[in-house]
Amino acid sequence: MQFLKTVISMALWVPIVAVGLLDPSELLAFSVTPSALSFTVASGGSTPPAQTVTFSKKTLVARNWTVTEASPWLMVSPTSGTISTEHDTISVQVNQSGLSAGTYNSTVRIAIAGKNGLCQTATVAVSLVVSSGGTSATPSILLNPISLSFSGTAGGATPLSKTMNLANPTGGSLTWSMTESAPWLALNISSGTTTTETDQVSASVNIQGLAAGTYSTVIMVAASGSANSPQQVPVSLTLSQPMTTTTASAGLSWTADTDPDLAGYKVYIGTQSGLYNPPITLGTVTTYTAINLASGKTYYFCISAFDSAANESVCSTEVSKPIP
Repeated sequence: MQFLKTVISMALWVPIVAVGLLDPSELLAFSVTPSALSFTVASGGSTPPAQTVTFSKKTLVARNWTVTEASPWLMVSPTSGTISTEHDTISVQVNQSGLSAGTYNSTVRIAIAGKNGLCQTATVAVSLVVSSGGTSATPSILLNPISLSFSGTAGGATPLSKTMNLANPTGGSLTWSMTESAPWLALNISSGTTTTETDQVSASVNIQGLAAGTYSTVIMVAASGSANSPQQVPVSLTLSQPMTTTTASAGLSWTADTDPDLAGYKVYIGTQSGLYNPPITLGTVTTYTAINLASGKTYYFCISAFDSAANESVCSTEVSKPIP
């Protein structure tokens, strides 16, 4: 039986992804929350807990920012940084040492550098009430951490929940509540009363049905009679695109064997030269398409013919095709 020289042609189809270009000059509003802070402390008493201010610029190009305080009894940390699409948080602390009883007013100034030397600023009003002393303790809110961040893959496993601690460092009884508005965020408890103990709240996210992207919201913490109510906890959720495996196809074709006793052909495929998987048996066709070829590999092919008595010819000249 004579087997004619095999001619094989292959076609590789690879998906093309279009990537859009973003305009770096696109800027959103400069927002600051809260816009005012209030501290209350007894003269000679313990320093009240720090309070936080969260701000965002939502610029696609990272911008430098600085923070300055207008009075020596104010302390801010950190005093500088960079911001792009995230929320940044600063801590504001007061020091009543050396101050007599009374009300003190000041400001904290946040400045974000812009294009062409321009600068946008926001001012947070700060008041400090120093009382002459007393026996009644004023409760306050102390949160740790002061922000939460979740990440995962769209359509993948649910990210692990995270714990937030709530304490009352200044004494008294702190009756608090937490609220959130994002449908993908949930809290295991939303209210409680804290004296000297630390309460723990578990935050979890549900990513079912969410597309890849970044989502943000805020947990509001409020307590009637607290020295620093309300407080905000920024929450972000980042979902990446799921990884996909690229596959390709190879089309094979050959000249028909003219042996009158021809029964069909066998296609041999392997990822090493001369080493093939069990053959694929075909009829008297002269084409075959190999599918589900994985990227990053080279595939090797040869074809033999066989007659009605199952006598098989030698394999054709081997050909190969790398899959990108």
